[in-house]
Amino acid sequence: MRVGIATVYTPGIRGGAEFLADGLAEAVRAAGHSLHLIRLPFFFDPPAAAGETMDRAAALDFSRYGGGQIDRLICLKFPAYLIDHPKKSVWLLHQHRSAYDLYGGRYGWQKGRADTDALRDRIIAADNAGLGDVPVYTIAARVSQRLNDFNGIASTPLYHPPADEHAFHCARALPYIFAPSRLEALKRQDLLLRAIAACRTPVQAIFAGAGSMQPQLERLAGELGIRDRVRFLGEISRAEMIELYANALGVFFGPLDEDYGYVTLEAMLSQKPVVTCTDSGGPLEFVIDGETGIVCAPEAQAVAAALEDLAADPARAAELGRAGRARYDTMGIGWDHVVSALLAEGA
Repeated sequence: MRVGIATVYTPGIRGGAEFLADGLAEAVRAAGHSLHLIRLPFFFDPPAAAGETMDRAAALDFSRYGGGQIDRLICLKFPAYLIDHPKKSVWLLHQHRSAYDLYGGRYGWQKGRADTDALRDRIIAADNAGLGDVPVYTIAARVSQRLNDFNGIASTPLYHPPADEHAFHCARALPYIFAPSRLEALKRQDLLLRAIAACRTPVQAIFAGAGSMQPQLERLAGELGIRDRVRFLGEISRAEMIELYANALGVFFGPLDEDYGYVTLEAMLSQKPVVTCTDSGGPLEFVIDGETGIVCAPEAQAVAAALEDLAADPARAAELGRAGRARYDTMGIGWDHVVSALLAEGA
């Protein structure tokens, strides 16, 4: 089968969405299909840029390439699923959250502005039309729930593994909490910093990843008086990241309403307990409080208590980590079922 994969990218940013698109492309090829990868540039600011990308997607005709037809087009991110094709399925990473669950809040568009109000209405109408008459899968139950809540559209979650799944391993735990992720407001690394400052014992943390919040986070660490207990490594290699997972006491991943979250799965593969929050979304589909990690309120004191529990009892932390790996192994997370579902005749 000749398969097209359509998604968007923001120049200069490479994160989970890019790993997913690459992983799907590799899995489609491994299943014996030919592939055409379609990537549209997308910018978050100004908000009107979203409308411009919608126009480009709707105007594209990728029914042909290389002298042949695309037999099936798989669309991933907004607004790639607005591309017209007679045999299209959607594997939704997430909708344009600024127009949905983040709208009117700290992290989304401001309510009451004529331009963003109108653009939000346009996005919702386009999503209802573009997702309403095609098979829709999502990357997690949380994404499916949002889609149903806001658009009344049913979908099926398909879990997939992180990149380099088989390279993750467990080594001797050292006394640090690992926090790998892009340094952005929604990832809430500031919550971890405030928690470390609230700890009665000198818990240490290593942050890996770059992002727009790095200067503010480093400044906050100084203001909290914990600069000697945290390290900001910036961008590191995949191999370095895997080793930092392997030697961590535990992993902190407490974003706000995450879609899926590779960090959770990578920690489980590394047999490390995950500390996450009650409002963190996707990680809650994997982390069971007191069994594979700790789920706490998104408050500095609550996170501090969780970190101190791990630091005070490394044997218990290791036990939670092993249970997390066992849970991962029983969930059937893999690429074969993803590709089969997306390319199924009825999809």
